Amino acid sequence: MSSDARLRIARLLLAVLLCTAHSGVSLAYEVPLTPAALHEAFILGQRNDAATAAFLNPYVKQITENSREPHIAEIQILTPFAQVVDLSRRFTSGYSEEQATREYHERGDTVVVRIVLMLPAAYPKPDAPNDAPAPAQQPAAPATALRPENFWQNFRFATKQHGKTVSTRFIRNQPIHSTPTKDTPSVLDGATVWLEYDAKDAASEETVVEVTTPDSKTISATFDLKKLR
Repeated sequence: MSSDARLRIARLLLAVLLCTAHSGVSLAYEVPLTPAALHEAFILGQRNDAATAAFLNPYVKQITENSREPHIAEIQILTPFAQVVDLSRRFTSGYSEEQATREYHERGDTVVVRIVLMLPAAYPKPDAPNDAPAPAQQPAAPATALRPENFWQNFRFATKQHGKTVSTRFIRNQPIHSTPTKDTPSVLDGATVWLEYDAKDAASEETVVEVTTPDSKTISATFDLKKLR
């Protein structure tokens, strides 16, 4: 091969590399985060504007299934970079970059799945036609029987890659309560469940989060970690 041909090939390869770099295409989510990446994630979160929302949008799936039973409202996956962005946007007052960096190093490189479960009573009832018959009154059951705060334990959660379940490192939950008013007390509306995975166990591949409801119905959301930062 002549030197001119080799030079043309080299220039072509360089052009492809530069095009890829400027296109924002990523072949893997970032781990570990460099100081520059931590700074960028912190600033993006502090902006807490349309750019922040647009960045986080691919990381979350809204679930629109209807049910009279407790059901899944939202499934979100957060890479290490997205976690810094998400925490920074939640604490825009008095939250420093040094604190964000320290917290990142303390928790290590993890992938977090966040699942929002809502109870049917949390959703407004559709307006019935004026000529619709009134529904039959059902005997009221004790509130503790209807909406126990551990209802989320009746669900099963799994995060899979290539059909294999990724080992969960940690799981926690937090109940969601309604805002009390003068006439109504706060009630349990649902729960948020967090599943934490070691980044070493979560490859930069297509990832499926599955939630199985108490009535054995499986809801899934797919995320391609190769396309997330």
